[in-house]
Amino acid sequence: MNHILHTLKLSDFVTLVNAVCGIVAILLLMNGFTYLAPLLILIAAVADGLDGHIARKFSSSEIGANLDSLADVISFGVAPVVITYAFVENGMKYLILPALIFYFICGILRLARFNTMHMGQNSFRGLPITAGGIGMSAYLLMGERFFDIYIMATIAVILGILMASNITYLKAKDQKILIPLTMIFAATIISYNFGIGYTHTMATLLSGLMAIYVASPIIKRTT
Repeated sequence: MNHILHTLKLSDFVTLVNAVCGIVAILLLMNGFTYLAPLLILIAAVADGLDGHIARKFSSSEIGANLDSLADVISFGVAPVVITYAFVENGMKYLILPALIFYFICGILRLARFNTMHMGQNSFRGLPITAGGIGMSAYLLMGERFFDIYIMATIAVILGILMASNITYLKAKDQKILIPLTMIFAATIISYNFGIGYTHTMATLLSGLMAIYVASPIIKRTT
């Protein structure tokens, strides 16, 4: 145990925050915190972005990359699937289960491929699973008024296909993109303290941004 702790860098501890958010999200869901659970996925996404930045700025450990993928499986693979499944009424769960399993399988395949190849510093091969988890969580946070089992199943399948695809997605490094995105992320998370209605509104904006990012390779080709 001491040897493992000695190998960890600052970025690894941030990665562990990512993983803990995923586990706690599932536990909170089991205790009835329906909207706090997907909100924790957004916090996990913030940690996922920070650990990479810290690793590049300082240093990473020999287990950092694998630890990051394991955390991503929990927070953006398992947790969104469990949370979404819990959103659906009992009589309709069987309809969405195949789509959720498909999403999960594509997600772990995407991470396995990522660990064996690199596209460089500016792009990803296939939609990142983090984006998939954010997309699913943001849609859930829009509220029951917008939730539709068929739309959710379609989202899960599309995200799964894109994660397993060879489509190139650029990393969001431009400050003009990062600053507004960070502000909406922060506003969505903080809004929970002021009322779930505000969270629904901010999550709608976040869903729109994620839809643009998911479609960005197509938009880029047509412009």
